[in-house]
Parts: sequence; structure tokens; C-alpha cells
Amino acid sequence: MRVIILTTDTPHHLYFVREVSAFFNITGIAVESRVLKASFKTHHSFEDERNSYEIAELLKKEKVFFTDFSKTKVFNNINDHECFRFVKDLKPDVIITFGTGIIKKNLISLCKDGFINLHGGDPEYYRGLDSHLWAIYNREFEYLSVTLHRLNLSLDDGEIIEKDLIKLNKNSKIINLRAETTKLCVHLILSALSSFKNFGFFVSKPQERKGKYYSFMPAENKKVCLKNFEQHIESVQNSVSG
Repeated sequence: MRVIILTTDTPHHLYFVREVSAFFNITGIAVESRVLKASFKTHHSFEDERNSYEIAELLKKEKVFFTDFSKTKVFNNINDHECFRFVKDLKPDVIITFGTGIIKKNLISLCKDGFINLHGGDPEYYRGLDSHLWAIYNREFEYLSVTLHRLNLSLDDGEIIEKDLIKLNKNSKIINLRAETTKLCVHLILSALSSFKNFGFFVSKPQERKGKYYSFMPAENKKVCLKNFEQHIESVQNSVSG
């Protein structure tokens, strides 16, 4: 089974690749270097704490590189022709995308039945960017989930292969959320790849509804997210102690 991963260079994506490679051989990795930015301020200080936490929690402060796990090439845009040639030459059975920009038709055509995407959220309610943060902003904590779905030309709209909720507890912090999301991504992918290896296809079902599309969250909204999350965890703590 020839598995290709399309991703970006971040600590949590490095962790994901490392964990998957411990169970399945990764044939190649394509890394998208461009960083999409909004026209307004989006950064909040808790994101700096989050990055430091992920390096310590996920990578144990070790130096980790994609080249440690497979043949790797970096492309400005994941849809560049050079990336298309790189992936095509590897003859993939499965392509996993985790954290890249929108994938276009040419690339999808290389592995139509085995092209899958990890979405940090529930696409039947939240599609697009910052899905978890928007769910927190709206106080809809029941939609803090991770979804593995087939990739198609409509954003976060493909048939669902697996979905699971992120489990929050009295010690949860917003800076931990992406790390816990990534651990769950690993779990879903390992389960799906095992199934594909045994049966030669992914079992999936159509989404029952199409979630609202969200874009970048402004920094001011992230302040609200932080407050909402802390209040929610406080309620969890009270329910446990009560």
C-alpha cells in the first residue's frame, strides 16, 4: 500500500507523520510552504503558548524532520505542476491531506477513490478554517470533533469515513486543543489505513447536511473564544466536584 501525505511544516504535522510512519510505510511527503493570511489581525498570544506546548508535548523537544520518515519535497503551492508530477510518479494508493490549502481537480484525479482529508471539526456544522475556534466562539462544544472524509471538489464536503469527539476534562486548556486534535487524527488514520489495507477501499457515508463555511477568525473573536473555553472547563470542574 503506497501512502502519500500532503501537509505543512508545523510541530503537530511532524508528530502526525512520525506516528503514522511507526505503523505504515509512507511512500512520500509533499510539504506546502506558502502560508495563507487574512487581511486583518488574527494572532492571539495563546497561539504562541500553544506552539510551545506542542513542541514539548508532541515532539518532546526533539529535532524532527519530514525527511526522517520518507522522501520529501517542498512546494510553494500543493497544486503546483511539480507537486502533481511528484505525487503521480509515486503511484499512490492512498493520499492523506492534513492542513494544506484547497486541493484542485488535477491532483484529486491521481487517486480519486483513495484521497482523504483530515478536518479539525464537524463538517456537517463547521466547514473551512478555524472550525474548533468558531464552535467555541458559538459555545457549541458538542461539535469539537475530528473528521476523516473523502476529498472532493467541494470544501469539506466529502463522504465521512470516521468521526470522533475530542474529549475535554477538568484539566483541558485551549492551548492543548490542537495537540489533542492531532492525537485523534492519528487514531482515525491508523484505523482507516488498516481497513483499506484489509479490504482495498474506504467505507464511507454521505454527509447528512452541509455545514456553514467559516474563514479566518479575527484576533478579537479569539479573546471571546478563550473566555468561553475557560468558562466551559470551569463548568466541567464544577460538575465533577459536585
